[in-house]
Amino acid sequence: MSSKKTGKPEGKPVAKTADDKGRQSVKASENKTGTKRTIVAKTKGEFGVVAGTRKEQVAIELKANGREAALKLGEKLGLAKGTITSWVGSWKTKGLWKPVVEAKPAKTTKGIKAIEQAAEAAADVAAKAMTPEDAKRTDQDA
Repeated sequence: MSSKKTGKPEGKPVAKTADDKGRQSVKASENKTGTKRTIVAKTKGEFGVVAGTRKEQVAIELKANGREAALKLGEKLGLAKGTITSWVGSWKTKGLWKPVVEAKPAKTTKGIKAIEQAAEAAADVAAKAMTPEDAKRTDQDA
């Protein structure tokens, strides 16, 4: 039940202090030891991800073996496919990872191939049709 229904305050008691003008303020609580809290910097791993996490493991697999292998590893680690594809897309957008694109030979259409074969056949026929004697006659006529 909330404090509105019961009329009783809920939560931890707060130490209030009054300043020199009599205004009430909440006293900042200290931790139990009375010292300041130290913040430990987490080490960065692959692609700037925290080292040792599942995300970093997926990043290492992505860099080593590609997208499909990273998806398999991520699903094995218990991550959703959408989460992994989101990470991969983010790393790709930021320029941290580029997919390896294999060069494919240019496709030749059937029409162009047929024309090339016809041109070769015509050149062969023309070469066979002209005998060496014909070649001498054309040189003499000129």
